[in-house]
Amino acid sequence: MRCEVIRDLLPLYQDGLCSPVTAELVRQHLAECPDCARAAERMRSQVHVEQTPVIRAESPFYVYQKKVFLRTVLAVLATLAVCFAALCAWQVFAECSPPGQVVTSRVTAGETGHWRQAEEPLVFDSIFHRREVTLDIDCTGPVDLRFRDADGNVALEVTALPGQAVSLAALERNKPYIVEMRGEPAIYLQFR
Repeated sequence: MRCEVIRDLLPLYQDGLCSPVTAELVRQHLAECPDCARAAERMRSQVHVEQTPVIRAESPFYVYQKKVFLRTVLAVLATLAVCFAALCAWQVFAECSPPGQVVTSRVTAGETGHWRQAEEPLVFDSIFHRREVTLDIDCTGPVDLRFRDADGNVALEVTALPGQAVSLAALERNKPYIVEMRGEPAIYLQFR
């Protein structure tokens, strides 16, 4: 083959676009002709093909899927925020309401060793009641408490110390109890 034809075929040969028969002919000629081999080498060293960036158009389905994902994430975050706010509100409500029942008792110093009954029965009628009693911090000593059910049976006996809460978990909800106390002349109890 003539050198002019081979040089015309060199770009196709180097890009791998010729048929196998033509590529074999060009290979044989380059092995025999030093001028064409140098031209092929110069062509290889001069040509620097830069990679063109692949620009991919986003499909409408991908855009829709992305929007759905973002909406879902926002919905989950909003739900978590509402749940957190509800929990905080519940904590405030549980701490502040229902208002605790207050029982006070005042007697003379000579009657401090006797059991005395509160004027009203005690009923834990809310799920937010903690079922506990706190003796006023200003009391000077412990107070004995006794809780009787409607039949007059003792349901629970506890001793309350000033400023400390005592659990009344053994008492049932929505059941009236008569509170009896024994201790110092002025007793101030708060039931929650």
